[in-house]
Amino acid sequence: MMSVGRSIAKQILLGGLTQFLVSFRGLIIMPIIVKTAGDSVFGAYVLLSSIVVFISGISSFGTNYTFRRELPSTDTGRQRCALLMPPLTFRIFSTAAFATLLYFGSPGLFGMFGESIPFSPEYLVIWLLGLLFQEKATDYYRYTSRFGIYNLLTLGQIYIHIGAIIGVVLFWHDLSLDTLLLLQGSSLVILSLPTLVLGVFRETGLSWPQCNWRNFWTDARLGLPLTGEFIVDFLVAFGDRYLIGLFLSLAAVGQYQSSYALAGLLAFLPKVLGSVLPPPLCRLWDDKKHQQAEQLVSNALRLFLIIAIPFMVGALIIGPSVVAALTTPEMAFAGRWAVALIAIGMLFYGIIILLSSVAFVTRQTSVIFTANLIAIVGNVALNLVFLSIWPTVTVPAAVSAIVYGIAFSYALYKVRKHFSISFHWSSLIRSILATLVMSAVLCLTGYTPGTIGSTDILVLGLTVFAAMVSYFAVFLVIGGLPAVDRAALAILIRQHRN
Repeated sequence: MMSVGRSIAKQILLGGLTQFLVSFRGLIIMPIIVKTAGDSVFGAYVLLSSIVVFISGISSFGTNYTFRRELPSTDTGRQRCALLMPPLTFRIFSTAAFATLLYFGSPGLFGMFGESIPFSPEYLVIWLLGLLFQEKATDYYRYTSRFGIYNLLTLGQIYIHIGAIIGVVLFWHDLSLDTLLLLQGSSLVILSLPTLVLGVFRETGLSWPQCNWRNFWTDARLGLPLTGEFIVDFLVAFGDRYLIGLFLSLAAVGQYQSSYALAGLLAFLPKVLGSVLPPPLCRLWDDKKHQQAEQLVSNALRLFLIIAIPFMVGALIIGPSVVAALTTPEMAFAGRWAVALIAIGMLFYGIIILLSSVAFVTRQTSVIFTANLIAIVGNVALNLVFLSIWPTVTVPAAVSAIVYGIAFSYALYKVRKHFSISFHWSSLIRSILATLVMSAVLCLTGYTPGTIGSTDILVLGLTVFAAMVSYFAVFLVIGGLPAVDRAALAILIRQHRN
């Protein structure tokens, strides 16, 4: 177990850095788009990106579940090829069908919002194909526990995209919606297609899918709840953007997204854990080492809460000033309460990601689907009622906190019946005490909740750094890092030095 723990710790460290850099993509490109093309173009780009991601996410219809679930236990290329080809074949045909619908149906996408921003639908098709190549390549390396290549693929595409956007702004000074869409799709294809062909297919080979198709569809039905989970989770995460566009404007979508981009940084660690944990959890659970699997998840949850608690308070106090520095004071003021409220929602969302890993391993996929279904019904209902009364971006932010809280409560209740999870309350209390000290430091530097203070980048950077140092210093002094954790950390540091 110690060797497994050290291996997972290394993966979390590398994956954490990668996901942290991935999360910063939004904060990097958001000010570039807003200040170069305007908040309406940014809002349109957000809506179009959500449509393409949604189509990509549902196009497998659960047929990739067995591939992902069984791949960690395979050893040979022939075994992996047998798992890969049936869902890949299905996905190619479904993507072709969706690409056709997207190409001919996308020109009227903005009609419901009463605004018209022209774009080329063929660029959406390129983007959709790029997501297909990216998913198959990253899935293969993720579930064969080669997280170095997985992280490189994930991070490489992100920063090729960012570099291309910066290059266009520096040399052509013209950043249109079409340019944004073309750069997004091209950056996916350039990296993922060669990796899929020269990497994955070189190991597995290509063959006509030889399988029992009746069993294939039976297995696919087991994966359908995961597709349903994605749909509902997507609607909870992005459905409010459409309601904002419907009740407010595309500019308001950009205002909300600017707050979401900052608060969404909190999800970076759960996303790392959600990528790293399933393969070792599958092995532990299949080997009947249930207690070790439960300990692994509980430690991951404790690590997330140690970071989440100060982040939420920091989002309340200094979040609006950071958004103002990245975009405009007007956008930041419109979402001055949204940053903290969305951060609360991200706390619950992060825990749901961890619970989803447990449900995936224990084959309780319907639990997470039901939890997210509850959340989307609440999300749509509450936004429809309150956006018509208070047309402000604060409303969907508050709704997201409420619905994710309900979804988390239901999922935890169901998962705990078969899988024991500990919240490590002593560590939680120490984190809260350290956060109180951090809050005092932020207030002493002139930042208060719901207001916009100094937006000077140097001042903001130094203030955030001081807040982080004060939090972790107090947390360590009052015993936030137990002896067993210090010993494991020391071993990990020595291994990296060697």
